Amino acid sequence: MKSFQGFFRDLGLQRKLLLVSVFTTIAAMLVALLALASYDLLVARPRLVQDLAGRSALLALNLNGDLNSGERSSATRKLEALRSSPEISRVCLFTADRRLFTFFNRSNAGDGKACGWPQHLERTGHRFDGSALSMLSPVRFERAVVGFLAIEYHLPSTVERLRQYGLVLGVVFLTLFAGGLLYAVGSRRLVTQPLLALSAVADQVTREQRYDLRSPVTSEDEVGRLAAAFNAMLATVAARDAALRRSQVLLNNIVEKSSAVIYVKDLDGRYLMVNHSFRMILPPGAPEPLGNTDEALFSPEVAHMMRQSDQAVLASGRASSHEETAPGTSGGARTYISEKFPLIDEFGQIWALGGVSTDITDRKRSELELEELVNVRTRQIAETNRELAESLGSLQRAQDELVRSEKLAALGSLVAGVAHELNTPIGNSLLAVSTLLDQSSAFAAAVERGVKRSALHTYIADVNNGSQIVLRNLHRAVDLVASFKQVAVDRATSQCREFPLDELVSEILLVLMPTFKKSGIRVSHSIPHGIVMSSYPGPFGQVLINLVNNGLIHAFEGQEQGEIVITAHAPDATSVAITVRDNGVGIAPENMGKIYDPFFTTKLGRGGSGLGLNIVYNIVYGVLGGRIDVKSALGEGTSFILTLPVRV
Repeated sequence: MKSFQGFFRDLGLQRKLLLVSVFTTIAAMLVALLALASYDLLVARPRLVQDLAGRSALLALNLNGDLNSGERSSATRKLEALRSSPEISRVCLFTADRRLFTFFNRSNAGDGKACGWPQHLERTGHRFDGSALSMLSPVRFERAVVGFLAIEYHLPSTVERLRQYGLVLGVVFLTLFAGGLLYAVGSRRLVTQPLLALSAVADQVTREQRYDLRSPVTSEDEVGRLAAAFNAMLATVAARDAALRRSQVLLNNIVEKSSAVIYVKDLDGRYLMVNHSFRMILPPGAPEPLGNTDEALFSPEVAHMMRQSDQAVLASGRASSHEETAPGTSGGARTYISEKFPLIDEFGQIWALGGVSTDITDRKRSELELEELVNVRTRQIAETNRELAESLGSLQRAQDELVRSEKLAALGSLVAGVAHELNTPIGNSLLAVSTLLDQSSAFAAAVERGVKRSALHTYIADVNNGSQIVLRNLHRAVDLVASFKQVAVDRATSQCREFPLDELVSEILLVLMPTFKKSGIRVSHSIPHGIVMSSYPGPFGQVLINLVNNGLIHAFEGQEQGEIVITAHAPDATSVAITVRDNGVGIAPENMGKIYDPFFTTKLGRGGSGLGLNIVYNIVYGVLGGRIDVKSALGEGTSFILTLPVRV
């Protein structure tokens, strides 16, 4: 059976208030009854004993002379005067030798047999016997005890006293009960009913998820303010719920309609979310990806490779971009650029892994085919190849000079990178020149037979178009040689050593001087002497070059003058903060979250590759073991703050 506590807890609020009122009234009655009984025992009786002792002493003064002289009739008359005191039922006067001298008996005045010597009063002097109080006191005459006076005092009966108490308590109980009923009725109307209405609305909101409901507000007291606060909370929840639904719909549309493969895995490698593009790459007969791991969807080799890259990202806690290979649905392997990143909860803990993979198979195939075509055409234009070889030799000498002076020690692979990137414009130029040679031979043969004006115009137009193609590609080759940025930094070729920070920055700016001197932008540094780092000067130089070039390209668009300043300070003995600040146009707020993304640029097709800041980010976090922060405001400029360890 349910306990009383559980039963009372589950009662309605109105019944609880009524029961509390009744229990309070009963408790008050019991306390009052206990107080009256305690008063009767602890206060009233000692006061009666004290009062009777006083009256007995006064009566003894009136009787001591009669008792001493033996005047029995006089003593009897004095005792008869006590008949006017109805509470005194019997008085017995004894001589000093305990013989009865005279008496007063209200019930039987001529019978003295009831006046026996009260031995039970000799020790205590008084005694309560039911509704009677008996008292024995000495009678003195000139300090000598001449007799004893025994008085029996009649008290109201206990039943009568309790009846009187009960009458008073009954009136009090009725008054308290009526007040409790009025309190319960008033509480129901003023408190219980508004709270029940509020509870009904809350229950309906919980069951139906309807945040448009509102609780009635009938007053401005605490209950009314509670209902108003509840309504305000519902309005806030409704607004947040609508915003959350819109965000979810927007996110689902972006994820599902994206051509990239997007997925989320838990820490055990089980897929929590995939988009349509992911499902398209699954092999035939593959199970439902949600809840499964890579081992259940792909071959063991592919699954092992994916799991290794996932664990590396989760262990480092940083995003990583790399190539992955997976089987295609139509046979053959597909190559993807996968950007993987940890997902952080509100407590700063990694709870899942997110990934975005872009299919670059066709692009890589085109690059390989184009590279092969360029190699074939390169052998046909030896003269152009010799000129480019001289340019590459000059570049090699410039690189050697930079390495010897430790200006850009990390650019050891610049020649190989430039040669690889130059294959495309060189191949295009070779193709255009070889085509012009073929057309020139055909035109020379046609001259022998006679040339029409239309044929001449066609030849001139072809020569002009071919020359434009060659010119554009050669300009592209020159630009690549001048502004190429190293995409991947090979740690194996980087050497860690100690170097003064101010000297290294001075050397880097000296190398960059031809670039910014013609732009009208002043580049300077203010680095205190004495900051010595033990790190990788090559990757560090690559970071500074990319940041300065980024400022030259993006920060001063539409401006003829500007300034880039490099400063540094040591916040503590283990780290150094390096700031690259410009006073240019600043970065738009909507672009702040994307500046480190690979291939993101605001100058697409106008000289921007979108790799500069991505390389900076990877070098700072991956090689130098530091972090990078950015502060920017439109019209006020941009500051990149590098926080690097003094010793790697």
